[in-house]
Amino acid sequence: MILCENLVKIYKTGEIEVVALQGLDLTVEDGELMAIIGNSGSGKSTLLNMLGGLDTPSAGQLEVDGRNLLKMSKKEMLEYKCSTVGFVWQNPARNLIPYLTAQENVEMPLLISKKSPAQMPPLPGGITCRTARERAGALLDLVGLSHRHKSKLTELSGGEQQRVAIAIALANNPRLLLADEPTGAVDSKTTNELLQLFRDLNEQLGLTIVIVTHDRLVSSFVNRAVMIRDGRTSSEFIRRHISLSGLADLDDGGAEEAPAPEVEELAVVDRSGRVQLPREYLDALGVSGKDKLKTHLEDGRIILTPAWMSTEPPAEQTGADEAAAPAAEAAPAAEPAPPSED
Repeated sequence: MILCENLVKIYKTGEIEVVALQGLDLTVEDGELMAIIGNSGSGKSTLLNMLGGLDTPSAGQLEVDGRNLLKMSKKEMLEYKCSTVGFVWQNPARNLIPYLTAQENVEMPLLISKKSPAQMPPLPGGITCRTARERAGALLDLVGLSHRHKSKLTELSGGEQQRVAIAIALANNPRLLLADEPTGAVDSKTTNELLQLFRDLNEQLGLTIVIVTHDRLVSSFVNRAVMIRDGRTSSEFIRRHISLSGLADLDDGGAEEAPAPEVEELAVVDRSGRVQLPREYLDALGVSGKDKLKTHLEDGRIILTPAWMSTEPPAEQTGADEAAAPAAEAAPAAEPAPPSED
């Protein structure tokens, strides 16, 4: 579904250049539910904008659903944004028009694109729709808002607003759903409900979903999470066991810690053989950006050792040296020769 190879993005402001992506590689399979996690400035939002056709890379290769985004015309890009990809933003103001009802907000993308709901695949349960109004109502029912069709933005809670935003993103039957910090402004109970909704949509619609977040708790409940650091993919977290049970207990008065799924962290090796080591590992050894590591292969493993730890101590004295030392101490010092007489 998604293929990024050696992706580079450089922003220029006057004479200042900021490198947001530095040769990023990423592959997302069709129908996958995954998260991209990273701190502020790591490049995750830049990547999301490129996947959505809102920004273009400075170099590299970017394909979505078999289409090369770097070679699209303006007309093709507009069609891509209307039919292939759907967006869910953290800020409700970017998702909803405040003076419209939830029903009217979901209808809007259908009216703009002029796509016929009658030609779209049935929704879960075999529900077919002939008009934009019918599809908007069915999508609101699908996201659990059957009682909120006529509600406006100010009448909806934060979680309900995000559900409407998800329905809007699904209006034109996209193949890829991009969510930018979708749980960043809601409590833990609502986070649980939204994550379960994403999982249900992934399973029922076969939809590819990419969630961008800085919250590792969110990344703990998807099939795969990719960590981005300094504009490159640094590691992947593969979930062996996924469970949303107990997350709701994190609400006020609940448990202090989330349930810990089984996870395996894998370092990513890029095409040039570069590997980013986890920051906590480097900090534990006191390794900074200026230090060097000694590498060697041992029993099928690559061993990395800080250069200052791999320095060998001076060789111990040999037996001959040890024997010579006492002899040197026992030998009398030579007396100076007497002065010569003329």
